[in-house]
Amino acid sequence: MLIFVAATLAAEPVSTMDEAGHASVTCVVPQSEAEVRAALADAEGATALPPEVLDVTTLSRGNCVTLGVTVKGAWDPLKYTTQRCPTAKGFKYRLLTSDSITAYEAEWSLAPHKGGGTEVTYRVHTEIDLPVPRALVRKGVLQSAKDTVLALVRRITLAK
Repeated sequence: MLIFVAATLAAEPVSTMDEAGHASVTCVVPQSEAEVRAALADAEGATALPPEVLDVTTLSRGNCVTLGVTVKGAWDPLKYTTQRCPTAKGFKYRLLTSDSITAYEAEWSLAPHKGGGTEVTYRVHTEIDLPVPRALVRKGVLQSAKDTVLALVRRITLAK
């Protein structure tokens, strides 16, 4: 039921994966840029939007926030440390440390939509050092990115 409500209030997300493994999901929501930015302002809450995230802990605060993140892995949970910084258009994450994740960057970009509302784009790139086929990892990253945007849509829809 909640997915139906969210879907009726936002355009269906459009997702792509480029050859380098960067997933991108864009969706137009009726909420203002300020409302969407407010929903993403909580670093721990926004970082916990992806469905594979098991735990998020703030390690340091400031203009940029350092977060410890635990995610579902193929066999055991994976842990990494990321830095989340505000940008002119949203928020950007970059990998600081991890034993198994070799690359991680993510970015939320917000822009006014000419038809009203806000265009929300979530871009993510993840590489892991585990015996898992790259195509399978990329498929999972793309699905996770779409689910992450839908989780944000549910959050801002239910906030009204």
